Amino acid sequence: MLNYVNKVHPAATINLVGHSMGGSIATKTAYKIQNEMKDSPLNEALLTLFIIDVVEGTALDALPFMESIVNNRPAHFSDLQSVVKYGI
Repeated sequence: MLNYVNKVHPAATINLVGHSMGGSIATKTAYKIQNEMKDSPLNEALLTLFIIDVVEGTALDALPFMESIVNNRPAHFSDLQSVVKYGI
């Protein structure tokens, strides 16, 4: 998603914001951009990282499970009811 936004708006800066476990995801994303994607335009575009209400140990402990959930989510849904069912 960040690559797409950066491609469409190359002059814009990126401000990552994460709440709770999203804070851990935003932190991991910023780390990856700065350490594993140093030559990427994203590294120059990344300006700030805001983390709101993160319980450090709990969120970080749960992060590997969250990645698994995100990586295994459906690519598409057949209808709105299936979206709601998946969310629940």
